[in-house]
Amino acid sequence: MPDKKSSQNYDIKREQIIEAAEDTFAYYGYHKTTLEDIAKKVGIKKNSIYYYFKSKEDLLNEIITRIYKWKIDQFEKETVSVKSTKVKLKIFFLMLISPIVTDKKTYNVTPNAFIEIGRVIYESFREFYQNTEFYLTTILKEGIKKGELKKIDTEKTAQTILLFVQAVEMFEYSQITSKFIDKPTFDKLEIEISNFIDLIYNGIKK
Repeated sequence: MPDKKSSQNYDIKREQIIEAAEDTFAYYGYHKTTLEDIAKKVGIKKNSIYYYFKSKEDLLNEIITRIYKWKIDQFEKETVSVKSTKVKLKIFFLMLISPIVTDKKTYNVTPNAFIEIGRVIYESFREFYQNTEFYLTTILKEGIKKGELKKIDTEKTAQTILLFVQAVEMFEYSQITSKFIDKPTFDKLEIEISNFIDLIYNGIKK
């Protein structure tokens, strides 16, 4: 049985690998990044990573899970006393498109890396999109139950809203000429998403 010190060392090294992967994925994208790139950043041999993660895909899955959990936790904290479905929808989507943050660290992300990783998540980690659809569907169902919204097909509505938000997000980031995703682009995206939620809400409110 491993002692406490060796367990702590394992955890520390694992976190170093995750942080190095986050930085590298954010800059180069998923496909261009190799385990060797990540290992060099940590100062270990590539084969050592397999002691902590089965593959590059396994490592990305860990990162996505953390980011997703962080965003959902933030959403729940911010809406604990919110009654309005419209406000909940806005907070939900603004949280989804917020900068990539884990453990209070904000990562600089290149536009190409963001778009590419988004495609990888969609193709290989569909459960995250399904979880997001489920979460949004729940918000819409609560709105119907409270009498704020019309009786609608909540699943199809959730899918349509998510597709639009994703399309707008990808389009805006594809237009960036700066090295990293910049604040002006994000501010513009926030306004567009907020206006879209107003439009959708006006169409489905009771």
